[in-house]
Amino acid sequence: MKKNIIIAFIIVAIFSSCEKTITIEIPDNGRKLVVNSLFTGDSVLSLSLLESKYILDESFSDYYRYEYDSVSGAKIDLYENEQFIEQLNEISKGKYQSNYIIKTDKDYQIKVLAENFPDLSAESYVPEKPEILGLEVYDTRDEEGYEVTGFTLRFKDNPEQSNYYFIEAFEKVVMKDQSWETGNDTIISYTNSLNVYSSDPNAYSDDWGLGEGILLNDELLNGEDYLFKFFAYSSSYYYYDEYGNSYPDENIISVTYVVYLNSISKDYYQYYKSLSKHLEAQYEFFMEPVQVYTNVENGFGIFAGYSSDVDSVRIDLTQ
Repeated sequence: MKKNIIIAFIIVAIFSSCEKTITIEIPDNGRKLVVNSLFTGDSVLSLSLLESKYILDESFSDYYRYEYDSVSGAKIDLYENEQFIEQLNEISKGKYQSNYIIKTDKDYQIKVLAENFPDLSAESYVPEKPEILGLEVYDTRDEEGYEVTGFTLRFKDNPEQSNYYFIEAFEKVVMKDQSWETGNDTIISYTNSLNVYSSDPNAYSDDWGLGEGILLNDELLNGEDYLFKFFAYSSSYYYYDEYGNSYPDENIISVTYVVYLNSISKDYYQYYKSLSKHLEAQYEFFMEPVQVYTNVENGFGIFAGYSSDVDSVRIDLTQ
């Protein structure tokens, strides 16, 4: 017994002596500008300008982690195909906007000057508009047997270029409601963004990051008339039992499913893919931190173009 106690004491002493406190110095290299701008054709360009944080700042705590200071008074010049167009207007603190209407199939660049920050630049383009050839919506089940709303989206991929897509889905619900003031029935409507998923080999989606959309590239489908299948847990007008069976809400009049096929720049694709992994890593203890992609020189953020086509299917539930 005494021998065991001595051995245990020696083991504890060994491990205790192995402890060593290491102080890691993280250099503060100053603050940089953060640009956020996703722009499309036939629209003005909008841009938000923020100030980055140092990881040891008190304001970088969990509570304030996603709150950043806006940067006002910046000079932002807009270029199209290397030709100067105009200086953006500051419409509110840290929010800037052009008067010029952005065009499809053009290259755009911004140059930003702001006091106490390095000069910043970024460039991207607006891809040609995609074309949806057909959309089907139907009831189906996922791999675990739960009822879901299935979608089949048909579109033509351009074989002459590398293409990247971001697919989004929404549901617009029209329903009967009772006014709390009069007690009479009224008609209301609301729109939900759907979390969408796909097992297509060309798709990139995951539970933690990009539930609201699916990234798609054309490496395996280049030039094809493609049928892309995905699904959503559209539960706003259904009740579910313990077996996954659904029962419609009798107050629902109709549901319209709206699907956007966004043709996006490569920068847009890389940014959202890395952002998805970054968000996932925050919830997975054993995942290494993921650096979010940026195409901003001397700064952070994203400056990227896209173009869209949209289609919808209405389901009348009163019949």
